[in-house]
Amino acid sequence: MSEREPEHNESTDEEVWKDLVARLEHMDDAGPAPDTRPSPPADPGPEASGAPASPGTASPAERTRALFENQALAGGPRDYAVPDEQDGAFVPPEPPPLGLGEPTVVLAWLGAVGGPLLLLVFAMFWRSAPLAVILGTVAVFVGSAGYLLFRLPQYRDEGDDGAAV
Repeated sequence: MSEREPEHNESTDEEVWKDLVARLEHMDDAGPAPDTRPSPPADPGPEASGAPASPGTASPAERTRALFENQALAGGPRDYAVPDEQDGAFVPPEPPPLGLGEPTVVLAWLGAVGGPLLLLVFAMFWRSAPLAVILGTVAVFVGSAGYLLFRLPQYRDEGDDGAAV
C-alpha cells in the first residue's frame, strides 16, 4: 500500500508566492493593500447558490487571499492606542501641590538638625564663641526637638496590622 503524495503544480505555487509578495510589498501604515483580485466571473458557480466552495475546488491563490482577506495587514500590537477617556473610568484626584509643609515643622527640623551642626562649627572654627551664643544654640535644639516629639501621635491603634490604603 503506497500512498500517493499530493501533486504540486509548481507554476501555481509560484503564482501564489508572487501574489503574496506583491501584496505585502505594497503594505503601508494607511491600511491594507488595495484589492487586486480579479472581478468575479459572469457565470456564478456553486458559491452563488449559498453553498460554500469545497477546499478542493478553490485554487491556492484564492485560499491564500481568503486567509488574509479578513485581517488588517497594517495593524500590529504596537499600533494599539489607549482612548483618552472612557465612560466610568477611574480618574485619580489632582495631587496636592508640592510645598515645604507647615512652617513651624520646617523650622523645628532646621533647629533640630542645625543646632548640633552649628555647635560643631563653633567647636572647630570659633573657639572663643560667647557663652550666650552656645546656650542659645542648645536652647534652639532642645526646643525644636521637643516640639517635634510633642507632635508625634499620642496613641497607636490596637489591632491594626499596619497596612493602610
